[in-house]
Amino acid sequence: MIKRISFLIIYFSFTFLFAQQSQKEYPRDYFGSPLDIPLSYAGNFCELRGNHFHAGLDIKTDGKQGQNVYATADGYISCIRVSTYGYGKVVYIDHPNGYTTVYAHLQKFAPEIEKYVKENQYKAEKYEIELQPKPTDFVVKKGDLIALSGNTGGSAGPHVHYEIRDTHTQNAYNPFLFGYPCDDDISPLVFKVIAYPLEDTSAIEGKQTKKELYLAKEKTAYHTAKIYAQGKIGLGIQAIDKMTGTYNTYGIYKVTMSVNGSPKLSYTFDELVSGEDPYLNTFIDYPLFTKVGSRIQLLYKEPYNKLSIYSLAQDNGVIDIEEGFTYLIEIEVEDFNHNKATITIPIEGKKEAITERNLENKGIPLVANRDNMYKTDQASVFFPENTFFHDTFIEVQQKGDTLSVNAPIQPLQKQYNVVFNATKYTSEELPYVCIASVRGKKAKKYYQNTYRKGNILTSRVKTLGKFVLTTDKQAPTVKALNFSKAKNNIAKLDKLKVSVTDNFSGIGKYTATINGKWVLMEYEHKENLLFFTLADKYFTEEEEYLFELTVADKVGNQTTLSIPLVYKP
Repeated sequence: MIKRISFLIIYFSFTFLFAQQSQKEYPRDYFGSPLDIPLSYAGNFCELRGNHFHAGLDIKTDGKQGQNVYATADGYISCIRVSTYGYGKVVYIDHPNGYTTVYAHLQKFAPEIEKYVKENQYKAEKYEIELQPKPTDFVVKKGDLIALSGNTGGSAGPHVHYEIRDTHTQNAYNPFLFGYPCDDDISPLVFKVIAYPLEDTSAIEGKQTKKELYLAKEKTAYHTAKIYAQGKIGLGIQAIDKMTGTYNTYGIYKVTMSVNGSPKLSYTFDELVSGEDPYLNTFIDYPLFTKVGSRIQLLYKEPYNKLSIYSLAQDNGVIDIEEGFTYLIEIEVEDFNHNKATITIPIEGKKEAITERNLENKGIPLVANRDNMYKTDQASVFFPENTFFHDTFIEVQQKGDTLSVNAPIQPLQKQYNVVFNATKYTSEELPYVCIASVRGKKAKKYYQNTYRKGNILTSRVKTLGKFVLTTDKQAPTVKALNFSKAKNNIAKLDKLKVSVTDNFSGIGKYTATINGKWVLMEYEHKENLLFFTLADKYFTEEEEYLFELTVADKVGNQTTLSIPLVYKP
């Protein structure tokens, strides 16, 4: 990795030039491969994930860690982050053409970068860290080694998460637009089509409830039987994509819907605008997702859906069915390589008596664009403005120790506050008290991050449901894995490995020292593992060492492991 001042002059000149130009013309030969093995993907751009759109490509690493990861173009490292969750270890490189590339879930950084990161971790005495080097600190050329691939953070298996972003806006772009290989001759697969009545006067087959349509298939063409409807309705589909030579499934790239041959709605996953992730749950049938876990992509826009993916949304994709008229709905589902699946849905307008209506909302009205506060005898709930996407109805009740916060099933835009007055607990018990959500048929308790001020306990949550006060007095379990008081010669070890688990609230803090001086323990939560790399410290035969590790859960219960070490080659 060579630092070149002349390169930086060129860099800033190009940055200014490209800032003046539209970035819709994607350079297809500019970026290289981040790996030196053939590219194959575990996930594609804008797949629907938990509460976000997938912002890049998940590139396979042959099922193992330690593959070389390279800078895909000239630039400089603008940001380095290390975190237990999320992207884990990640590098950001700014390029002179106005783009930033992102390389996530890394095992470790290239030696010069690794040294810089660890120096800062030791200086701050913490594992999780965010660094923003100077543009002259780590200038890279296309093909320079920047890291080894890994499985850190929220990764579910070894791979490299790779993104291309606009440096200024941080909007993410589909990497396939930049010429990355996409070996795909398989059309998308459609599994479900659902019709939705959208107003009080709307109905499908005489009912105001959503209706799953019977779907028949012939090669890549799908069709449903004719349905009868009235009023304004919407449609939704469940579909996936496949690629040649892999068993993985992927998100679809483009959907277009026409009514009687006239385009009605179209969206394409080319660009993900920064900050729009919260609207994912307005794009799907959220109540159905919470019930069965499947995501139906809605082919109509709710008024509070602010996603920028739509190139066309006439009448927001809502189909107005009039009595005596017939409609032929055609839906085209497309992948990036233009493989297509088509769906045809015949609809006849027919006014019928509505035999099944939607259930009436319970509770009191809540106005979404203002603060809302609700109180019980020993608790309160505070919804900041725009916690909900739209006005709704809310029920806040306390029965015994249980606080219930209920509304019609819907996504929340941001967190709200649940507050308990823990006056029934003694001063000795209070440090162990926390807030828990209660979920499932067995009413299992799940810890919620709890903040204490005297006997007032507060938690910021993003789900509705039931909440209770509970106690957690059990400290984490801490166990040395590859060393012990009896086997403490570390000469042939590369790491000290320690298992850490907790029965309820989870691991909150940890700190380790050797002879009283802080040492870096890396936390791999998926394996319940803390480890210290022995090469970080110089050991001699003459000196004796005492390793001490204190681990606390999120309530504050803590356990200390203390083991003497010797170095005898």
